[in-house]
Amino acid sequence: MDTNRKVVLVASGSSPDRAIALERLLGAAADRSGWGERLEIRLGGIDGGAGRISDAGLAALQEIGIDAAGAVCPDLGRRPALLEGAAVVICDRGDVADALVDWDEAGEAEFVCVNEIGAPPPEGRQEDDEQDDASIADEVHDFEDRIDEVLRRVVSAQGA
Repeated sequence: MDTNRKVVLVASGSSPDRAIALERLLGAAADRSGWGERLEIRLGGIDGGAGRISDAGLAALQEIGIDAAGAVCPDLGRRPALLEGAAVVICDRGDVADALVDWDEAGEAEFVCVNEIGAPPPEGRQEDDEQDDASIADEVHDFEDRIDEVLRRVVSAQGA
């Protein structure tokens, strides 16, 4: 690990599509802002958050100009070392943060829950509702609206 780079883990418990979308959007935002070289962005999922990107997830990201062909979100249960050394853990939902905060590997990481940033979810949907593949395009656009604030919180967090 490069000690000059702040380690950030993007995690989901909902779907690999959500985790991969957040990771790719965060990377693109970091590159645009000049922070790309100063962040080491890792990816991991718990429960239903690990696995390969779906066709719907791939299409949703391609629609906004992001290539995620072949992307896989590793299972944190099998690879907990991905969490080690993270200064910030970006979670799609608060329950994911609640699950990870007690892991020894989380150390002193700060947690940012994307569902707690910005506008509330569309009417009829709860923050912690699991989303099916049909709605991943909406999720990507929602994440896109929130990603600059996510990056601001990553940059301002304690750590490298």
